[in-house]
Amino acid sequence: MKIISFINFKGGAGKTTALSVVASALLARGRTVALFESDENAPLGTWRNHARRSGTWDEACAIFPAGDLELFERSAGAAEKAGFEFGLVDTHGGGSELNSTVVASSALAIIPTAITSYDVNASVTTVEFIVDLIEREELGQSVIVALLVTKLPHTLNKSREADLASIQDFPLFQTMLRDRDALTGMLRSGLLHLTLEKRRTESSIGATHFQSAMREAEKLVDEVLEVVEG
Repeated sequence: MKIISFINFKGGAGKTTALSVVASALLARGRTVALFESDENAPLGTWRNHARRSGTWDEACAIFPAGDLELFERSAGAAEKAGFEFGLVDTHGGGSELNSTVVASSALAIIPTAITSYDVNASVTTVEFIVDLIEREELGQSVIVALLVTKLPHTLNKSREADLASIQDFPLFQTMLRDRDALTGMLRSGLLHLTLEKRRTESSIGATHFQSAMREAEKLVDEVLEVVEG
């Protein structure tokens, strides 16, 4: 099982949304996905509850508890034994032994970041934490780290252009998640690909926005798979 962790020391960076986008695009391709809930606010469980009520959840996608180190290790073992191809971890905030173990177990650590000076600074701090962990644990190239731009406005002012330019020297996904209603509301609407199918079936209203978001998700997963499988 390939573990992909979503980590940022700052709240509101888009960790859970980014995880949801990747999970939806993987499931749409028929890949098997386990989700690990280590965020103390349990957004993944809430997401599943909303999705089940809307009929936009894939029951093949399991959520495992990972609120502490023992739970994560036990859940990771159970997911591996069950044959899941990918394990996506929604980490909790800050540096901790749990986060260190999750990152050290990851094939890919994704650091979502919005484009503001505050968000970029927090993301750089997160990168420094991971790089220090990799060096300290002598993990070498076993963990790949990359920034993922989230909540990207459709037009950038000069300040945000400067913030975006400031991270160009970091490992960075080419795909950026734009600030879309389809993404900001995804934790209420359910899995992106199933929500798109439902919208197409019931009405064309709003389907275009979900279609654009899904295309973005597919491009992002192309990059993710190139990293973890290539």
